Amino acid sequence: MDNFTELENHLASNLKTIRNLKNEVEKKENEKHDQLKMIAIDVIHILDSIESMEEGYIEKGIGKNEEVFKILERYRAKLLNLLNKQGIQKLEFSNNKLIVGLCEVVETIADNNKINDEIVTIVRNGYIRGKESIRDAQLIIVKN
Repeated sequence: MDNFTELENHLASNLKTIRNLKNEVEKKENEKHDQLKMIAIDVIHILDSIESMEEGYIEKGIGKNEEVFKILERYRAKLLNLLNKQGIQKLEFSNNKLIVGLCEVVETIADNNKINDEIVTIVRNGYIRGKESIRDAQLIIVKN
């Protein structure tokens, strides 16, 4: 009977060790996920800055043939590629309508020529990884 009790204690100890190791792995995976999300958000802020610069150049009358525009586009492509390698993609609106859970409505307008929840303006792009929102899009939509 002593051998049986000793075996039970040994198994219980091993099960506890396995449980602790699983918890540690899960904790590390969560930390990795959080770090990836923080880095992705920083990259997204840089993409926002590039878009703001482009809009500023357009307002000043600098055309798309300018070297500055080419450089900005090259960096935008590199940053988007970096995000894509991590499974993060810019949120696309194939039917030009609000996607609940991935968008924040910052303003609504009435327009009888358009249907409810149709996007009027994308104020800020959204990004997703799988079904998880990395950053919600900010939209102006139609509400009649």
